[in-house]
Amino acid sequence: MKNGSKKEKSENVREIKPYGRLSCLPIHANNIFNFPEGLPAFEHVKQFVFVHKPNTSPFLFMTALEPGDLSFVCVDPFLICPDYSPRIGEADMNFLHAENSDSLLLLSIVTVTPEAENITANLQGPLAINMNACIGRQIVCENNAYPVRFRMWDALNKVRETEKTHSRRQPVA
Repeated sequence: MKNGSKKEKSENVREIKPYGRLSCLPIHANNIFNFPEGLPAFEHVKQFVFVHKPNTSPFLFMTALEPGDLSFVCVDPFLICPDYSPRIGEADMNFLHAENSDSLLLLSIVTVTPEAENITANLQGPLAINMNACIGRQIVCENNAYPVRFRMWDALNKVRETEKTHSRRQPVA
């Protein structure tokens, strides 16, 4: 082993406890996403990781490194709104070091309520993340066509009904 390599490895790996106090996950530096401006009301929180648990799909968790108990539920907005086409402003593109919007991952923050039918996702202010540069920002879409409180389950039921209708159609002979 090279001199100092063990120290270098430990400095590049951090741990988070996304599932409670009893379990830790190692986090490598290249999996940490910087939000230089933080998020509204959480401007002091700058570094996050994304955690996916198979039993909570399609949701993932945007977990802060500090404080360790801060986490946001997120969802792919295209999953709940198939015709989603937000316009991202030039200033946001420059901030994220993105050449085009196709190079960005968009996620919507979810507001969870005890009643599943009242769970909403913010389509007007998605998280825009440049995966290559590991930088993110919550943006406000230039077009105001999307709500801040998009009722997810209503939309998912419509998608399911459309899929059922299409799968019942018989091919024309």
